[in-house]
Amino acid sequence: MTRFAFVLPALALMLVNATAWAQACLIESTDQQVPIRLCQQNMTIPKQLFSNNFCHPNIPDRTFAISMIDECPEGAYGSCTGAHTEGVGYQQTIHYYSDADDAPVLKAYCEKVSNGVWQSAPAAR
Repeated sequence: MTRFAFVLPALALMLVNATAWAQACLIESTDQQVPIRLCQQNMTIPKQLFSNNFCHPNIPDRTFAISMIDECPEGAYGSCTGAHTEGVGYQQTIHYYSDADDAPVLKAYCEKVSNGVWQSAPAAR
């Protein structure tokens, strides 16, 4: 019975740590160019680093609205789980909403460059 006394607090701590990472940023283009809408779900990145550095796209001549949220919204046509930025060990899941025709390119980038796992959304019925 004493073994359970150690297991239950450990499980509770794991649940607290899992919810501590509930953080995402929804990124939507605000200019008149091709629309971009994606969401980055934090997996292992320290919160301050995620919000200050990972949620700011650096695409020349483009402007974006960035909303910090708890979880990415449903409706993505695909996602890259466990995506890494080159030279950094942190992970995130990136959800894509803009143009499903981009999926083959994003899938290749996810798997070959980001070392993530691509998941296509289930087909609508």
